[in-house]
Amino acid sequence: MKQFRKAGVSKDDLMFYYQSVVRPVLEYVCPCWHLNLTKELTKQLEDVQRRALQVIFGNIPYDEVRCAHNIPSLAERRLELKQNIFRQDYQRQLERTLVSSASQA
Repeated sequence: MKQFRKAGVSKDDLMFYYQSVVRPVLEYVCPCWHLNLTKELTKQLEDVQRRALQVIFGNIPYDEVRCAHNIPSLAERRLELKQNIFRQDYQRQLERTLVSSASQA
C-alpha cells in the first residue's frame, strides 16, 4: 500500500483497496477462529489495520481516523460477522421448523 501511496493513488482508492483486498485476508474464516484469538494475536491483527490506515491517512491517531471515517476495529468486525452468521443460521432453522410444522398440520 505504501508503494501505491507513493505512486499518487488517492485516499479513496487506497481505502477501497484495503477494504476489498487486505481486510478480507485478515478476516478470512474469522467466525471459526475468533474465540481462540489471544490478546497478542488480536493486537497483531489490529496493528495491520492501524498501519494501513496510517499509510492511507497519514499520522492522524488511529481512533480519530476510525471515528472520522466510520471504520470499525477488526475485533468489532469479527463480532459482527459472527453475529450475522448466527442470525442467518437461526433464521434457516426457524424456517425449517415452520415448514415442517406446516406440512405436518
